[in-house]
Amino acid sequence: MRPPRQTILALALLVLAATVPAVAQTGSVLDVQGTTLDGAPFSGESLVGKAVLLDFWGTWCAPCVHAFPTLSRLHDDFGDELQVVGLAFYSGELSDIAAFAAKHELEYTVVEGSEETLETFGVFAFPSYVLISAEGEMLFAQSGEESDLYERVAKALGTG
Repeated sequence: MRPPRQTILALALLVLAATVPAVAQTGSVLDVQGTTLDGAPFSGESLVGKAVLLDFWGTWCAPCVHAFPTLSRLHDDFGDELQVVGLAFYSGELSDIAAFAAKHELEYTVVEGSEETLETFGVFAFPSYVLISAEGEMLFAQSGEESDLYERVAKALGTG
């Protein structure tokens, strides 16, 4: 007896999803667009010349929130050479994101990300991280909870 067509299709999609990276190796810091917590437009042009760690997250995402202390530590320890940018998605109004960031004492840059930025970087899972060098080279892209994020960023920056 053959399995139902829907089962075969579902299994094929699972296999395909397992072989496609959750973050595409495309996009540059210049492609980052959004809105600052005070409502102003945000552009990646302000990030040129410094290494940038993009954090794609949502207020509803427990692993995203779990990473906040690591991201804050990266911001504190490497602030002279690394700009951490938290891009919030599907998290309510801008005021909701601002209140959430304040509650969690996020001192690095937090913006409401744009759909265009998600598409450009090929992000479809949260959290996702993209590290871009000061020269504009993508050093790594990772989706999902990253237990060694601090060490990985430090190593990529040449300090770990």
